[in-house]
Amino acid sequence: MNHLLTWIPVFFAGLPFLQDTLPTTGHTGSALWVNQRTLHIKDTFSFRWDGQPIGKAYPTATLHVWADHLESGRRWKFRYPILNGMAEGDLALGKTLPPGMYAVNFMASDQFFDVSGRVKKVRIKTAMNHETRKRDTIAVYEYPRLMGGELTYYLLGREGILHSEKLVLDDEGRFNLPPIVFGDSAQLIFDPKKGKGTYWIDIETPLDSSFTPFFTETVFMQLDDPAQKPEDIRVVDTSEYSFEFSDPRFTDMLPEVKVSGKSNAQKFEDEYVTGMFRNSFDVKTFEGLDSDLIFRMNNIFLFLQSHVPGLMYKGNFLNPSFSWRGSPVSFYLNEMFVRSSDIAMVAPMDVALIKAYPPPAMVSGAGSGGAIAIYTKRGAYEKDPSKPRYHFMVRGYTQGESRWGE
Repeated sequence: MNHLLTWIPVFFAGLPFLQDTLPTTGHTGSALWVNQRTLHIKDTFSFRWDGQPIGKAYPTATLHVWADHLESGRRWKFRYPILNGMAEGDLALGKTLPPGMYAVNFMASDQFFDVSGRVKKVRIKTAMNHETRKRDTIAVYEYPRLMGGELTYYLLGREGILHSEKLVLDDEGRFNLPPIVFGDSAQLIFDPKKGKGTYWIDIETPLDSSFTPFFTETVFMQLDDPAQKPEDIRVVDTSEYSFEFSDPRFTDMLPEVKVSGKSNAQKFEDEYVTGMFRNSFDVKTFEGLDSDLIFRMNNIFLFLQSHVPGLMYKGNFLNPSFSWRGSPVSFYLNEMFVRSSDIAMVAPMDVALIKAYPPPAMVSGAGSGGAIAIYTKRGAYEKDPSKPRYHFMVRGYTQGESRWGE
């Protein structure tokens, strides 16, 4: 198997082109082969799993690899697709991994990556909040049934749209995506166009919950760091830095101080905006967490055209063209470079921040042109019950060549 991967849709039909690509070195009646059990920082821990010797050569399954550092109890989790009964991976050991003994647990499960969920059609009732001068949601009514229908989904990765298809909903609005293989994480965007009203979408991926393995084996690996001697390791007891001040003579002497906390947009930026995307001095930022300015627009292109001075938009929704003061424009989605057409699939309701960098934009690879960076809601910021969800981050399989630790 050529190291995972480009992004490939896979259906339950078997993949014969993978059948003879793995070497048989190390397979002597066992399903598992590893390259070595004593390694050093910057070495690569390689493994191959073959279900043929144990009669478990399933066309599609999943190999979970959990690595436990026995001294600290810290755990790392990886997962790889089993295709035609085979899986493999190479983990480059990063410099932050602590030396010592590791238990690497290999567990094969017949579950494969898929996504299921339900679309709920709802009606939202709002009222004006006179303190915030905004309309707040006061009730959400769910229609009991969503009679059939279709919705389109897009799987968006670093290279743009990876897969797109229409799904047919049952009478309860439930759906299942076909099994898909992709590495790392991707963005799953739904576009329910038919019917009037507002939709909520809930999804679940079985691989993120519990599983029952049909194969388990544990390999003990020793990680040595020749540059570090045992006497160089110092364990710091953090309790020595904690203290409590409770002298009653001073508790009432401080004047009242009012502290203004950061807005949701500022907290989001502190948490998710990194590197040169943060440090540009002339960036203009629009936020969709404390304001409904972005949310009220029909699409991102219209918002950019009306709010970013000097940005020119031509073409149409499927084939947009942008320029900024005569220079090209680079687009980033969650700090990943994407084509401008990929931004069309981002719903305004899912946007946390839009950062506009005029030319010359000093961000990753933007060159002499301008740049637009769009950040979608995630974590605690996407759990607003008053707003629908059409956009999700889903975790796929580990890349065949990956780094373990930094």
